[in-house]
Amino acid sequence: MNYYEVLTGDVVNSASLSHAQRTELKALFDQLAGTSAGTYEYFIRGDSFQVLLRAEALREALRIKTLLHFRLSVRVRIAIGLGAVEYRREKLADSDGEAFRLSGRALDDMKVHNQLLRLSTPAHWAQAEWARAEWAIHSQVLDYLEWSRSESQSEALYWLLQHKTQQEIARQIGISQPSVHSRARAAAWPLVEVFLRRYAELGMALSTLNPTSTHDDLL
Repeated sequence: MNYYEVLTGDVVNSASLSHAQRTELKALFDQLAGTSAGTYEYFIRGDSFQVLLRAEALREALRIKTLLHFRLSVRVRIAIGLGAVEYRREKLADSDGEAFRLSGRALDDMKVHNQLLRLSTPAHWAQAEWARAEWAIHSQVLDYLEWSRSESQSEALYWLLQHKTQQEIARQIGISQPSVHSRARAAAWPLVEVFLRRYAELGMALSTLNPTSTHDDLL
């Protein structure tokens, strides 16, 4: 099926970043793009970015959020749009489809409501009504966790999202394994893992649905 997952995001209060911080921000996105299964495009207009994936958009969104938080102490808004991509071009800015439109509209609405994460699915996927209701709640929980997370907790979470063990993370950042465990627990890693598994189930279910109309909607 023509099913994609699109991230559209921006950096909160990016105008306050210094020139040096902006330079590092670009380097961090280069790093993210180089270690991702998705296609990245960033800073075409201001501090906005997009990522096109076939799966695991939630993990990718959390990778971006945690890396930028522990390296630059910034928060990132990200909207995830799920659906078809009718026009795929070399540049994501020139591509189009419901996944892109849903993601873009959601990000605009998030700025009004001071949200950091939202997921949108097409309204014509009637079978996905349960997903819209469920992820409206999950997104609020993930928002709360993100606002509560410290930079050191984000660092531990970032490496866990990279599938590193606690022992490997301890060596990577120069602390003890019990300290990594403590940071992971404080960052609610066990709960984040539940959300990641649930999101994977959502992606598998939605990728097999047959659309019944041509109307888009926001979560």
